[in-house]
Amino acid sequence: MSIGAPAPVPASPLPRGGSPAFAAVAAHQVRGPLSSVRLRLELLLDRLAPGAEADTLRQVRGALREVDRLSQVLEQVLAWGAAGQDGDVLETVDALGVAAARVDAWRVVAGERGVGLCLDGASVTARQVRGCLGQCLDVFLDNSLHVTPRGGRVTVLVRGTPGTVRVEVHDQGPGMSREEIDRACEPFWRGRAGRGHQGTGLGLPIASSLLTASGGRMELGRAHPGGLRAVAVLPRAV
Repeated sequence: MSIGAPAPVPASPLPRGGSPAFAAVAAHQVRGPLSSVRLRLELLLDRLAPGAEADTLRQVRGALREVDRLSQVLEQVLAWGAAGQDGDVLETVDALGVAAARVDAWRVVAGERGVGLCLDGASVTARQVRGCLGQCLDVFLDNSLHVTPRGGRVTVLVRGTPGTVRVEVHDQGPGMSREEIDRACEPFWRGRAGRGHQGTGLGLPIASSLLTASGGRMELGRAHPGGLRAVAVLPRAV
């Protein structure tokens, strides 16, 4: 294997009654009370505005942001627990269309960070468990935009082979060492580039589990001339 070739990443263990499934059950139990807390904070904010002290408004808005962040964590844990369960039904999707939608959704974030974001490729149909490719791209793009320096670029490529569809995200960050790639799908583990990022360490394990449940895989390798190449590989629809 050449040094730049993406390597298959060991799949995150699929939840068949182990810790991911247990975590998902716990997350589901927390979701209701957390929604209630959010509603109460929103009502409080409505009653305070516009005459409340600036510091009070700032504290309530800060609490709402933290609730939103916790909600995102819960959704990730639920997705982790659901991936690969018996009964998953595969659907067909236009990979280029999904990629275009996710690139468009991330353009504002890319612009705020001074990073170029571009898409290239051809229309090709893939098979996946529902939402797999979109969620994988959200994980890849979130990570890539975090590590790519201002003035850099993130590129999304979509291409087909006789049996697979490959959707690649290339960034211009520091990349990952072989050890980091080998550990990338360990739940809650984070590499050196992600330690300053407000993430959960679940994004790549979830993406890997969804791809495995779809009959595909995740690959990580070095981008040219530098950075990381994250690849979602899915079966090509006939």
